[in-house]
Amino acid sequence: MKRLLSIIGALALIGVALGLAAGPERRQQACISIGLCERPDFLGAMLVSVQKQQKLLVLTARLVLPVSSARDTTFGSITVATTRQTAILPATVNYVVDLSALKSSDLNWDRETETLRVQRPPVRPMPASIDWGQAQTFEDSGWQTALTGVSANLKRDNEQKAPGQFAAQAGAKDLLAMADHAADQALETSFRMPLVAAGFTDAKVIVSR
Repeated sequence: MKRLLSIIGALALIGVALGLAAGPERRQQACISIGLCERPDFLGAMLVSVQKQQKLLVLTARLVLPVSSARDTTFGSITVATTRQTAILPATVNYVVDLSALKSSDLNWDRETETLRVQRPPVRPMPASIDWGQAQTFEDSGWQTALTGVSANLKRDNEQKAPGQFAAQAGAKDLLAMADHAADQALETSFRMPLVAAGFTDAKVIVSR
């Protein structure tokens, strides 16, 4: 949320600077003078400012996942015991939009209707941040756990499995839908505020993907 507010604040300041300059020529000069325009118009200023934000955090999800592994203890070719270990793991997954991927062709400004159409990059879930310190572990107990290294091996197995299983859970349709909705709202606000500040008080922003 702090990152989103910083984006909105920066864009609003740009819009105010451009709005104070009367007429399109002076808006261009103001935009160029503050070093944001790669092309001499207010859309260029907004695009460059947004691109510089890199990854926009739009959603943080708290996930909980059981991860299980099993190993056999053998004596020669004979299996004498099977040990199972299950870890209940909490994790945090951030969903981001790579704003640096936005291009000028992704913006379409209709001056007559004061409508800006933005085709945004897709939302991506980042690798899960697993809170191993809060893990709850359940394991079959027996002589094999006391006399062999099976417990440590099972823990290592679960640690290797967990990132992939969290990635699959983070890609669930309902979570991605929530992240997409949040991204649309965030970018709509980010682009509309400087448009209003620049004098387009009835401006509409339509975000698509």
